[in-house]
Amino acid sequence: MADRAIILTLPTIPETARSFESDFWERFEKARPRILAGLLDASAHALAYSATVRLSERPRLADFARWVTAAEPALGWSEGAFLTAYQANRRESEAIAIDNNMVAALVLIFMQQDAEWRGTASELIIALRKRFPVETDSAETFPRKPNHFGSELRRVMPLLRRQGVGVDYLREGKSRQRLIVLKAL
Repeated sequence: MADRAIILTLPTIPETARSFESDFWERFEKARPRILAGLLDASAHALAYSATVRLSERPRLADFARWVTAAEPALGWSEGAFLTAYQANRRESEAIAIDNNMVAALVLIFMQQDAEWRGTASELIIALRKRFPVETDSAETFPRKPNHFGSELRRVMPLLRRQGVGVDYLREGKSRQRLIVLKAL
């Protein structure tokens, strides 16, 4: 989800600068025609030029990125400003997502020493719990059951891939045992 979102961190309004909601809406009603005109100008520019926009890379939501890039001149932005800001926002979102996900954070640290790891979900849980006993102590932040761990690992696969760790799932042997393969990319 972090890859499909634009996260905004708004400044705190000091208590002395806060306004009443009725005042806000009054100012908004006065500004509404200019806001609508700006949105329509940007949309018209994007409609006219989006087919000619060539992106050097295609991020998630590539059509959205092309559309906003085409609207940049009408928004008063320099060429490439949106993609630069969008990529910075994605990196920040990824960093926050990794910081808030114990499985992703520990797998990244775990893979700093090895080029590849192969085993079952249970074996990976054991390996991570042995190496990071304090971080994996809480069942609330670190899944204990292999199926829950595997689900969490699947959710963070795109984050791990962008951080240089690939995750593959294989079935091997006569028993078709499910294996997880972690690889440094």
